[in-house]
Amino acid sequence: MKTKKENLMLFAIILVGIIARLIKFEDVNLVTDTVVYSRLGKNLIESGRYLFGENYNMGIFFPPGYSIFIGLINLLVNDLFLSAKLVSFIFSCGSIVFAYLIGKELYNKESGLFAALLFAVYPVVIIVSVQGYADAPFIFFLLLSLYLFIKSLRNESIIFHALLGFTFAVTCLIRPEALFLLLLPGLQVFGAFGTTLRFNGKYLLRFIILSLVFALTLSPYLLLIKNYTGKFSLSGKSNISILLGELSSGDENYHQIVNAPDNLYDRAAFSLDKSKKQLIGWSKEINPSLIGYILGAPAKFARKYQKNLIQEIQIFIKLVTPFILPLFFSFFYSDLFTNRKRLIFLFLPLVLFLMYPVFLIIEKQTLLVVVFLLLFSSGGFANAQKVISDVGSYYGINESRTVRLLGKYIIHLMVVVLSASSLVYLKYSDFEHFDRAHAKPEEHKRAGYFLNEKLSPGYEELNIMSKDPFVSFYSGSRYTMFPYANVNEVINFAKLYGVDYIVIDERALIKWDFYNELLQMDKHSDDVELFYEDTSVKLIKLFRIRKKE
Repeated sequence: MKTKKENLMLFAIILVGIIARLIKFEDVNLVTDTVVYSRLGKNLIESGRYLFGENYNMGIFFPPGYSIFIGLINLLVNDLFLSAKLVSFIFSCGSIVFAYLIGKELYNKESGLFAALLFAVYPVVIIVSVQGYADAPFIFFLLLSLYLFIKSLRNESIIFHALLGFTFAVTCLIRPEALFLLLLPGLQVFGAFGTTLRFNGKYLLRFIILSLVFALTLSPYLLLIKNYTGKFSLSGKSNISILLGELSSGDENYHQIVNAPDNLYDRAAFSLDKSKKQLIGWSKEINPSLIGYILGAPAKFARKYQKNLIQEIQIFIKLVTPFILPLFFSFFYSDLFTNRKRLIFLFLPLVLFLMYPVFLIIEKQTLLVVVFLLLFSSGGFANAQKVISDVGSYYGINESRTVRLLGKYIIHLMVVVLSASSLVYLKYSDFEHFDRAHAKPEEHKRAGYFLNEKLSPGYEELNIMSKDPFVSFYSGSRYTMFPYANVNEVINFAKLYGVDYIVIDERALIKWDFYNELLQMDKHSDDVELFYEDTSVKLIKLFRIRKKE
């Protein structure tokens, strides 16, 4: 009977999570990441090419884990934007189940149900659960990997550890920072999750097998990056990450740097290199060193790291507020430091928390730290009444009316704080503010549809050059990134990469030094002609490259 009640409660929690996500499902904007992930996924599934971008393959920037699922779903619905949202929605709902299983493994059934509730209604999880970002599938596979690892502590099967290596790799193919998962089986070799700390050759063999499966699963993507960049890496983002870190003083967040009035980021990332054949931020010839970034000016780096850390703490406080009470009570377990599998959910977020300030603080990035603490805090839900009773007994106030009422209603108070703060966060969160403020609205869609209606090209027959790939997305065209340059250099760059149409839009380029000149590029060169103009909201123009006969 208890099992049936537990299952009904879990079903009710999942239903609440589904409803919350459906409410947010339409309230999502198309952003650059969604375009790139979805086009990469379509190309990979339908043609076997993990490719999007003419002057630089954006597949080097975006690992294929999320894109694969978008491409598969798109075979059924034939709508890339909808497919991206559906993938996030499906995996986010699945995360509720694995949160329950992990909470139950760490503590008990009550904690498992509260962990499921946290993942069902925690506001930031809901926000990312319907967006066209990789966060929702990443969280799902992260929870799956953690659950399987906890199970592996009692399972000696080599096949099971090989499966674990595969799930670790899939998680890493969604977001590269999942590489830190290898710390867990590595620590297990030295008995970190046993009764005594000592080297164990049996676990070493399993770790080797796990690592081999992990490396083999990743190898196709690693080779793809190697072919483009000339070095083995989990991602081609290192140049841009270091550039953003160099531009930051530690006081700004990602969006403030990228959209700063001084336009410093665009000039640094999108200007042409010496060869005039590639953008600086994506050039193979420009390879900044991480060691040089840190040790080149250590005092400056230390100040920046300190400021980033303070900024991260401020964001972190806001993120943990909805579950601060259960998190607090979770630290009162008497066997907290002897039941070492619980320490996974303190150790790994600490590693990430100290790693992120190296470059730049992105609020969405900090969510990964919170995911671990959500699971860890589930124990505080089941432990709260006992803690209050024990504290009351220790101080001799156990019969106090206040203590008795607090002990009786503490669980309800946790749910109320979670619900109320979640509603406030959903209204005032910066997570959605940027996407809404910088969404690319109807003019881009109309321009893309105009190309389709006027020219009726096949998929990826046209090549569109623009700052953001939205006209390319709506017209099903190939995409070339727009250089930060004058008219002649822009046109030469376009011809170098076989561009058919150049997009000049007020929304993306108005801060650029050459904007006014670019608006009249047909007056400066006979190689282009104005093909389309829309002034209904924000100005957008399409210039056609004249082809030599």
